[in-house]
Amino acid sequence: MQKDALNIVVTGVGGQGQITLARVIAEAALIRGINAIVAETHGLSQRGGTVIVHVRLGNADAPLIPPGAAHVLLSMELIEAARYSHYLARDSIAVVNDYLVPPPLPGIKVPSTDELVSTIKERAGSLVIIPATQKALETGDVRVANMMLLGAAIEAGAFRDYIDMSSAEKAIQSVLGKAARQNIAALHNGAELARKAIKQ
Repeated sequence: MQKDALNIVVTGVGGQGQITLARVIAEAALIRGINAIVAETHGLSQRGGTVIVHVRLGNADAPLIPPGAAHVLLSMELIEAARYSHYLARDSIAVVNDYLVPPPLPGIKVPSTDELVSTIKERAGSLVIIPATQKALETGDVRVANMMLLGAAIEAGAFRDYIDMSSAEKAIQSVLGKAARQNIAALHNGAELARKAIKQ
């Protein structure tokens, strides 16, 4: 018997690995025998442009998540987290990378980090912010920041019992192949970042 749907919105800007992140989440669910639907809506090839991916685990028929119905928001960037926070349900959790990419257009006022965080907090039941990009740069490969975000989300209980660290590790091996080792390390680094953030 399939579980009720768990609705996950993955956001960020082009080039941050949201689509890979969504694929790993879906694969991790499938490894545990749970249905998964992934819908990439726009921004796929536009580096620096907005990206949103809908992931539905369990008993879901339609691929897209309606506004106000997402249980989880995973965002690689603060502006995009605030932009898509209207998707969140009241009892939701947002796990967000503490990273801001100013819009490339001149003359646009960029909200402060505090303003963005306030917007997300207004809509999320709980919020965990981690410095995934900063930590990834310290390890020598910014591309693993997305797996840090995933590890943080698992540690924060965002996926309930739909996926866990073990199924995520197996999914990373399946999806990322030769790059699996460093991405699995990033997964665990992200979990540690979440433990620190939750304690604060």
